[in-house]
Amino acid sequence: MSTASQYPFAPLGPSHLIVANVAAPAPVQVNVRETTTGVGQYRIVNNSINEVFLGVGATGAQATANSVAPTVGNPTNTIMLVPGAVEVLRLVNNAFFTATAAGASDVYIVPGEGL
Repeated sequence: MSTASQYPFAPLGPSHLIVANVAAPAPVQVNVRETTTGVGQYRIVNNSINEVFLGVGATGAQATANSVAPTVGNPTNTIMLVPGAVEVLRLVNNAFFTATAAGASDVYIVPGEGL
């Protein structure tokens, strides 16, 4: 039996834009079709020349706390996106997203299913 992760990525909702900057913008909730596993899939694109530190959480406050870049001796729960990165990640359903970067950086997030 095939699972959703064995199919090409299929968008299942509208695209969302976050403009990452030195200060994280207000978190955005991206809704995904409910699954029995409690996780959804998201295609995330860093359409910028900057490294982006993506914060994800079940709440806006968690996403903001997770958008902090790590430093030597201080790891964080951020997802680092290199310039031009395109990632499909399995995350909590209906997650909140925000991000930080050295300068204005467009990050697109699309809910969906597949790889």
